[in-house]
Parts: sequence; structure tokens; C-alpha cells
Amino acid sequence: MNTLTKITVAACLFLGFNTAHAYNSGQSSSSCDKPIFSEFQPAANKYTQSLSEFSMMASANTVPSSVHVTVSYGQNHFDFPAKELDITVQKSGRLEIKGKLDRPIEAGFARISVTAHSKPSCEKTDGFLVRIQ
Repeated sequence: MNTLTKITVAACLFLGFNTAHAYNSGQSSSSCDKPIFSEFQPAANKYTQSLSEFSMMASANTVPSSVHVTVSYGQNHFDFPAKELDITVQKSGRLEIKGKLDRPIEAGFARISVTAHSKPSCEKTDGFLVRIQ
């Protein structure tokens, strides 16, 4: 191999390495701490007499206006955007999320799903099943 070819190959490898290294160094700044949901009420997979209200807690990094809850019952879906929920910020910074159905569900199974984000493109969906006698 002649000297010019060796220099060209070395330059390409060097420039390619620097570009990849610079790209890798930026990944740590785009970390995503998704919201965490807990303390679901009524309790998941437990029997309840009827479902008319629900509540849960969300971690402090949750954006309150991004919270959306869906209650699915058979073919019916009841959507609750943040404006239709009672969202209270606790002293710890966590969010208490409460909602109420227009009419109670008396029998069967219902799934309560919650979606929210902590920052754009950092979204989480969680949910639980409720058994209604």
C-alpha cells in the first residue's frame, strides 16, 4: 500500500471514531425518568361491590396536565383527561389522582389505565383490573 492510501485510511478511521464518540457522549443527557404509579384504589384484582370512584398516586416527576385515565368496561370506554380529574399535589411532591364515574359499574370486570409523562417523549402507561360483583 502506498503512503497516500495509508494516510487516507488513517484519516477516515480517526474522523469516524471522533464522530461516534461525540454521538455516544450525548446519550446520557437524554435520560428518561418515567412516572411511577402506585396505591391504586380499588385494589387491583380484588372484588368490589361496585365501581364508581378510583384513585392512585403518581411520582413527583409527573406533569399534572399530562395525566389521562381510561376506564374500560366491555365495549364501553370512559376517558378522563386531566381537566376532569381531581389532581392534588402532596407535600412530598407526589400527585394524588381521583376520578368519579357518572354511573357506577355494578358487575363484571373493568380495567383502569393511566398514562402520563414526566417530560415530552418520556411517557408511561400503567393500569389494573377491577372485579365487580
